[in-house]
Formats: sequence, structure tokens, C-alpha cells
Amino acid sequence: MIKGVKYTFANGEELVVPPLSLGALEILQDKIGAFQGGVSKESIETIVEVTLAALHRNYPEITADQVKNDLLDVSNMLDVFGLVMDIGGLKRKEIEAGEPKPEPVTA
Repeated sequence: MIKGVKYTFANGEELVVPPLSLGALEILQDKIGAFQGGVSKESIETIVEVTLAALHRNYPEITADQVKNDLLDVSNMLDVFGLVMDIGGLKRKEIEAGEPKPEPVTA
């Protein structure tokens, strides 16, 4: 299991969200670079793809449909995107040190 942040998703399931791998970052770089938040079709697709790529590192059986329909919703999509893109594992390190859980990201 790759280290990450334990997160309770919309369906109540708690999963360890690891950071995005460099390989996935390379593949998704253009989409991530163009990401502007919000609920446009492109933003939603980017969040789903990035979340799926990260979760596949620990849960290879998870599907895109599960990410879209069970794990993510409008209340947590930006928060999860922030966890996946956590550069250097700063949020994970804060949590391991006993800091409070990350606050939801606001647009």
C-alpha cells in the first residue's frame, strides 16, 4: 500500500489516497495544467481521471464509474483533487504528525 491520506468518500468508504505517480502526471499534464476548477465537463473529466489514476495505485480494481458515481460528488471533488495533487506529501505529513484533517478546498 502506497502512503497517502485516509479519506472518507461520498459513499462512506474510507480509502488511502496516494499522490499521483510521475507517470500519470506526465500523461495527464495537459489536462491538469488547463484545470480551472468549477463544474465544467472538462473539469469533471480531469478530476475523475486524476482521482482514478491515483487510487489505482492502491486499489487497481476501482473503475471510472465507481469514482464518478460512488466516490466523488460536488461536495468533495475539489478536496480529493487537492489530496491527489499534494506536492511532497505535505498534507499526509501534517496528518501523520497529528495535525487536523485538511479543510475542504474552495473554488
